[in-house]
Amino acid sequence: MDITRPERSADVCFAKFAVAQSFDSLPRSVVERTKAIFLDTLGIMARGACAPSVSSLRKTLVHGGSGSSTVLGTPCKAHPSVAALLNASLPTITQYDEGHRRSLGHPGIHIVPAAFAVGEDKRISGKDIIIAISTGYEVSARIGLSVFPMNPLVHPHGHWPTIGAAVAVGKILSFTERQFVDLINSMSTLTLFTWRKNTIAGATIHHLAPGLGASHAIIVALAIQGGLIGPPRCLEEYFLPFSSSQPKPEILTEGLGNTYEILNNYFKAYPACAHAHSSIEALENILATHSMSAEEVDRIEVRTYPLASRLNERNPPNALAGMFSIPYCLGTILVRGKLTVDGLATEAPMDPDILNAASRIRVVVDGELNPRYPEGRPSLVRVHLKNGATYEHLVDLPRREKIDSIPGRELEEKFLQMVEPLIGKGRGEELKRRIQDLESVADITELSVYLS
Repeated sequence: MDITRPERSADVCFAKFAVAQSFDSLPRSVVERTKAIFLDTLGIMARGACAPSVSSLRKTLVHGGSGSSTVLGTPCKAHPSVAALLNASLPTITQYDEGHRRSLGHPGIHIVPAAFAVGEDKRISGKDIIIAISTGYEVSARIGLSVFPMNPLVHPHGHWPTIGAAVAVGKILSFTERQFVDLINSMSTLTLFTWRKNTIAGATIHHLAPGLGASHAIIVALAIQGGLIGPPRCLEEYFLPFSSSQPKPEILTEGLGNTYEILNNYFKAYPACAHAHSSIEALENILATHSMSAEEVDRIEVRTYPLASRLNERNPPNALAGMFSIPYCLGTILVRGKLTVDGLATEAPMDPDILNAASRIRVVVDGELNPRYPEGRPSLVRVHLKNGATYEHLVDLPRREKIDSIPGRELEEKFLQMVEPLIGKGRGEELKRRIQDLESVADITELSVYLS
């Protein structure tokens, strides 16, 4: 079926695409990647639920368990919009969330919580949630590509991925083409525009951006289902030019239905901002062949592209800011030997030894490396020891972001590590097996019992 005729606007093309999607029409590679994203996102949500900082809001919003959707970290249930708000606010606590390589955003942490919450309420099948997530991901990733580069002040969380979350919900609610058009344009006028500096400054209100986005997606979808209508052509006439000074509407539907952007996702190897990963990997490669202690290091120079160079704070005020600080991430490796969720995503005071190491790390823009971005995320790390020795390593693109390098066993181990503090290893193993065979799950609430 031809869904991308030139005379059709993108919202209409997306609507036709969303209605036409079925499980049997999905390539096997898309099914497997969608399951991997579901597994990974559910895992980091579970880990985030263990953070003390979210417990107060959870208690305030969840009143006695009235509802049908799981709220991670409590046996109570809630309305889907409340469950999605709370659950989607959890992944950024660890900064371990998957991302879309070409648009440089994080669709999964918006789409999965929204689809899971509504899916529980409607008791949909595993096949249905695969269709919903993959459809929403495709729409949101294409919108993300069309607004790249974004306004440099705006962070993508709560922004274009929320349109995909709404599409996923609309798919679960069996929307018509007309309803999808209204939904896409309504979300285009109701998305968040959050300040990018929130992360570097350690403003933990940042965690609410994907949560509010997922919740908005559900509420707006329910409003459309109830009869409200959206503004015409808002996606192309308002959202795109307001989000980017270089919008590219012509690529919104290019290859739609034939190519799948979900296959261009990546899974994080480190609990930190993805723009820091090349620097982290470069230092790990140096330390793999040259043994040294933090005390032996005189200074470290990191040369990278402009967006990554913003992660240059040597004295971050808290863990969130630390995960957006290349000096703090590298200092953690020097002091502790590796970067872990337990060591970085913590609410404990900042480690003075790590801060001392970070104070000797400088991040600068390298004009020769800049042209390699965004196809790569280049970083050259040069370590100067007090004895005069110098070691350096260049990483163009972290190994986990290479499209042909999707982890299998590593992703499973990461999931088990993430869920064990909340549900235990045994239940984690069982949940992992059910998700790996998600298309055989008759009712998505079969998974919920492992999370309560």
